[in-house]
Amino acid sequence: MLVAVLTSAAMARAQQPDSAHHDSIPPLPAVLIGHVADSSGAGLPGAEITLLHSDRVRIVTGDSGEFRITGLSAGTNVFNVRRIGFQSASFTAVLKPGKTHRATFTLTGSAQPLPTVAVSDTNTSHWLDQFKRRQSTSRGTFIDRKEIERKNARTGTDIVRTVPGIRLVTLRGGAGNQVVMTRGAGARQCIPSMYVHGMPYSGMLDDFSADDIEALEIYVGVSEIPPEFDKVGKGICGVIVVWTRDPSKKP
Repeated sequence: MLVAVLTSAAMARAQQPDSAHHDSIPPLPAVLIGHVADSSGAGLPGAEITLLHSDRVRIVTGDSGEFRITGLSAGTNVFNVRRIGFQSASFTAVLKPGKTHRATFTLTGSAQPLPTVAVSDTNTSHWLDQFKRRQSTSRGTFIDRKEIERKNARTGTDIVRTVPGIRLVTLRGGAGNQVVMTRGAGARQCIPSMYVHGMPYSGMLDDFSADDIEALEIYVGVSEIPPEFDKVGKGICGVIVVWTRDPSKKP
């Protein structure tokens, strides 16, 4: 009996360090691979990719526009992409720990011969200028950081829960909510197109926590959608634009 007690105590002590060690394991880094292309889909060599507010990521694309970035932190990452002869652009990726993600960054050709004016625009313009411009000229619902905090929201869909024309559908397994839009009696249901910083995004609003969001634009129905979000006339039925937080700038 004494031997059994001593053995059990020894086993318990042996398990404690393993548990403590497990709790201290940091999340695995993520990997992002893909290519930078022009509007025709052709790869762009020599494009520079940097990570917003970080000096540890600077990648130049290869001969076919390909790139590979390792050691990225999980969560929301904003990448700046630029190349001479093209308009600089920002792209947002929501990365999961230990996963490899794929992305295509598309740049639009610039009408300016050299980007001296573009650099000036980048330095003097505010990152939420597009949000504020559409807020003053477009129909839709615009929610800024102050209102997000007032709502005490935890998830992205918590923010839009009370917006007219929006219904939330719980996904299987409790993996968040899907936003469904309707406008008027008998209107067909619509899953809105997602944009992050003005660029198309294939994920969902619940990919973002409320703490990660600086502002939202919500357009319910075709009549509210600004033309820049339906340039090719696809007839999309609703749009949500996410602006993630930029802690280095005060909106």
